[in-house]
Order: sequence, then C-alpha cells, then structure tokens
Amino acid sequence: MQHLLKSLPKVDTLLAHNELKMFQKSTLLPLIQSHLSLLRENICSNTLSPKELESALNEIIPVIKKKAIEATKPTLTRVINATGVVIHTNLGRSVLSPQILDEITPFLRSYHTLEYDLAKGKRSERYTHTKQILCEMFGCEDALLVNNNAAAVLLILNTFAAHKEVIISRGELVEIGGSFRIPEVMKSASSILCEVGATNKTHLKDYENAINEQSAMIMKVHQSNFKQIGFVKQCHIKEIIHLAQKHHLIDYFDLGSGHIGALPLADEPSVREICKYKPSLLSFSGDKLLGGPQVGIIIGKSQLIAQLKHNQLLRALRVDKFSILALQATLKAYQNKEYHKIPTLAMLAFTPKELESKAKNLKKRILASSIASELEVEVIPLHSLAGGGSVPHLSFDSFGISLQAKHLQVQDFEFALRALGLISCIQGEKILLDVRTLLEGDEERIMEILGEVLSS
Repeated sequence: MQHLLKSLPKVDTLLAHNELKMFQKSTLLPLIQSHLSLLRENICSNTLSPKELESALNEIIPVIKKKAIEATKPTLTRVINATGVVIHTNLGRSVLSPQILDEITPFLRSYHTLEYDLAKGKRSERYTHTKQILCEMFGCEDALLVNNNAAAVLLILNTFAAHKEVIISRGELVEIGGSFRIPEVMKSASSILCEVGATNKTHLKDYENAINEQSAMIMKVHQSNFKQIGFVKQCHIKEIIHLAQKHHLIDYFDLGSGHIGALPLADEPSVREICKYKPSLLSFSGDKLLGGPQVGIIIGKSQLIAQLKHNQLLRALRVDKFSILALQATLKAYQNKEYHKIPTLAMLAFTPKELESKAKNLKKRILASSIASELEVEVIPLHSLAGGGSVPHLSFDSFGISLQAKHLQVQDFEFALRALGLISCIQGEKILLDVRTLLEGDEERIMEILGEVLSS
C-alpha cells in the first residue's frame, strides 16, 4: 500500500505543472489537496484496482484543470427572459440598450471629469452631471443621486428626522422585496414612526391630529407592489404638501418605481405629475419604470438637497461613475424622445399585434428546424407584467408560444432549458415563452438551446 501512496504526485509538483499555471495558487491548492485526499482514501480502502489507479493518476491534471475552470467561472450568467415580466427583479431589472452602452463606453475606458471642473481647474461634485437635466425634465430646484431608492429613503429620514417623528399612513407601511420594510428603515435612520389612520383608510385630519412638537416630516409611500381596492382612502400628495407647509414640516414622497409619464399606466402617479405640486422632497428608482441603471434619484427644494449633501452617510451611499453616465444617457434619450433606446419602455409599449407577429415568426422557425418532430408548438395569448414592484394591478396583453416536448416531462424540460439560460414559465404540461421580453438575438439563442436540449 505504501508504494501506491508514494505514487501520488506532490502538491508542489502539481502546482508547477504547465497545464495549471494559468490559475492562482489560492484556487488550485484546495482542489489539489481535496483530490489527492480522495485518492489516498481509495488506496487505503482498496477501492481502486492497479489499473484503475493508473488511470486515476493519469487523469489528475485534466480533472484538476476542469475543476479550476469551473471554480473560476463568473457566477453572473446571461439569461433569456421569456417570462413576460419586463422589470424582472431577479434577472437584473431594467436592461440597458446597446445604444446607451455605446454612448458611455468611451468615458468608461478613459479618465473623465467625474469630479473635476475644467473651467476652474478645481474639484467639483459628481452630482452636477445629472442635476441640470433632472431639473429641466421635472421642473424641480435641485437633484441628488444615491446608489438606490432604499438609500434615498435612509438618507432623507436620517438627515431630517433623526430622533424625531415621521407621520405616515398605516396603509403605506409597506414591505418590498428582500424584506425591506418602511418601519425598519425608519428605525435604522433613528427616526420615530408615527402611524396614523387605518390600514384601509387615512384622512387628512388623521395626519393633522398627529402633528406635535416632535414632528419633523409627513411621509407618503407609494404602494408599489400591491393595490388596495374596495372601501379605501389615501390622501393625495397635494393635500399632504399643503398640510406640511401649513405646519412648517417637510413633506416627502417615496415614489418607488419612478413612472415619469412616458407611458399611460392607468392611475399610476408620475414624477412629472407630482412635481407640479412642488413637493419638498421626492425619491424614486432609476432601474424600474424609468428604464435606466440602479440609482436612487432625489429631487426637490435646493435648501433641503444641500442639507442631504452634508450628511456623512452620503459618502457611504454615493453613486458610481457608471451609474451617472448611464442615467445621463437614459435621461437624454427621454429628452430627445428616443424611446427606442430604452428597452423597458419599448417592451411595455409593444402592441398585441406586434407581439403576435413575433410569436408566429418564432413558431415558424421552430417548425422549420430539425427539432420540429420533438415538439408541439402553439401561438397563444398571454398576459405580461411590468414587474419591479410596479403597477401590480395592471397586466399587458401579450403573445407567446407554448412548447410541449414529446419525450420529456414538463419539469425536466423546464430544468434543461433553465440550465442553459432560458427562463420560462410552466402552465400545466406546457412551457410558455412570452415574446414581449425577448431581446435582439434571443430567438437565435432559443433555437440553439432547444436544439441542444431536444437532440441530446
């Protein structure tokens, strides 16, 4: 047995092997140690015959290399979203278009004036690059960016209501994805929650009766990811603004999804609409209905924005150069009415007729391929969702295809598609692919994936 154990190569010998030199020692060492340990166990237990051991020794380098390649693969993987959920939170929310990326790439590949004033030769603020365009679009006095809307909520509460009361309707104490709860955020910001009204009804008098010497702010939160219907009432932001001004308090509206009014979305409040009432502060996300990068956008009174900039938390919540560039390019696309540059808007604006045509073309391609005999394919009407906690009560008429593999159970079929990056839905015994959320080039990849799954 000892001579067999001695036949195992040394760790240092394997680390120095030409086939493995491309990998870091920190990656290789645990893989080598684990593999050699397994071989030792097999030798000691007489599990391997001499011939099997010889084969295992010859395979050490290929096995270690394969494991190292697997260990160093990126964990982020490109997928095809065929779910019909446009702003899919788990799949990265809004997609940036090739045009937007082409516009900002030269800046990312070089030094640029992120915090530098060329005219003065001095340091400047990174927030100036989006301030003007935001103020022009929404008619506000000033604007500030942070890394997401949750950060905006935290910064605003901590700046203006630390150890003070924030008045908010019970019907707006929401929880969104990832267990982000308004009461818990208030606690983190050292604010004191003062909840008023009932779950289903809050009147203006409820807010007014709660105002006292400890009150700092009246906060309104948009019910982004749910909808109350029936015997309900919530106060309009215009009423909240007037009440706050009357009592010299700050009014703050957390709009969440950030619909800016480019699409008719039923009774969804838009940033432009709310800004007509001149709120003290308003915040919303950049990567939801706006269709841009992940940022938290704060707009409002210049005096209040200036105070936010002096909060030390801002450094921790600071937005990066990529997000600034991507947001600036997205906002310019809005200004120039180049909506085709914003995939989120384009997908939500598709007509049922356009989508039916796309679905028919996809079906035609499948039926003309070598896998046609392996599938039953139908064009079917579907209902898409905006996603991202936006307009939960609203669905969009769509079209897609249903797939039923003749020799695979639907769960096995879905798993095989998902393993190759095609995210779909199951209905009964069929796979559903909603064409609304397919991007340019996705159809080609779908054909490749179907071919790989059904021909194996």
